[in-house]
Amino acid sequence: MNLAGMTILITGGRRVGARLAVQLGRRGANVAFSYFKSRERIESVAAEVRAQGVRCEAFAADLRKPDDAARLVDQTVARFGSLDALINMASEFHATPFDQLAPEDFDDSIASNLKAPYLTAVAAGRAMQRQPIVDGIQGKIVNFADWAVDRPYKNFLPYLIAKGGVATMTKALAVELAPTIAVNAIAPAMIDPPPDLTEDDIEAIRQASPLKRVGTPDDANNLVLYLLEGTDFVTGAIYRVDGGRFLGSGE
Repeated sequence: MNLAGMTILITGGRRVGARLAVQLGRRGANVAFSYFKSRERIESVAAEVRAQGVRCEAFAADLRKPDDAARLVDQTVARFGSLDALINMASEFHATPFDQLAPEDFDDSIASNLKAPYLTAVAAGRAMQRQPIVDGIQGKIVNFADWAVDRPYKNFLPYLIAKGGVATMTKALAVELAPTIAVNAIAPAMIDPPPDLTEDDIEAIRQASPLKRVGTPDDANNLVLYLLEGTDFVTGAIYRVDGGRFLGSGE
């Protein structure tokens, strides 16, 4: 897929998605964002993207609600004329120690980390199916899962259950939307440490990886770009971007 003139919708964009949006703008793609609580940050990123000479808009949406997810897709198509790719990146990541689990922890994580990307992907897939087929393609979807769905760690049970659902959703959607819409997922480890992590926390993560480093946004985003513009012959795949952490430290 040649990204010049294409419309890419990114859900979430405060950190990793912000960097991706700028990279897409440099390739000539127009970018749409969704935001829920981070309007000021997303508007700032949108201005940076527009500085690349492309169009960029930000839309408010609570993607846990079916009407909001559908409206986000409709607004994107109405404003830009098409929806060529969805990057399903928005997520909530909270520790939930087992002895403190409450029923609402499950409900909240499923809503934010599985229901929201599901609703958005379904709405986007239907919009893409209404578009002309160009070189065998109507659109692409890239979801974000988590490396730990195959090697869980403690204290994140509802989150990992939800992200496991994203992995299964990716494979099922790839079948549903074939042959003209490719659906893949990226399963990162730590690629941009949140501000509440201490240096000791980050060092422990670094030592748990065979490559002995923490990832950067570009480590994940370069794979997104490959799936968008580098190949049209991959669907239903889930790529770990974890520095080898799935394998353990190797020591």
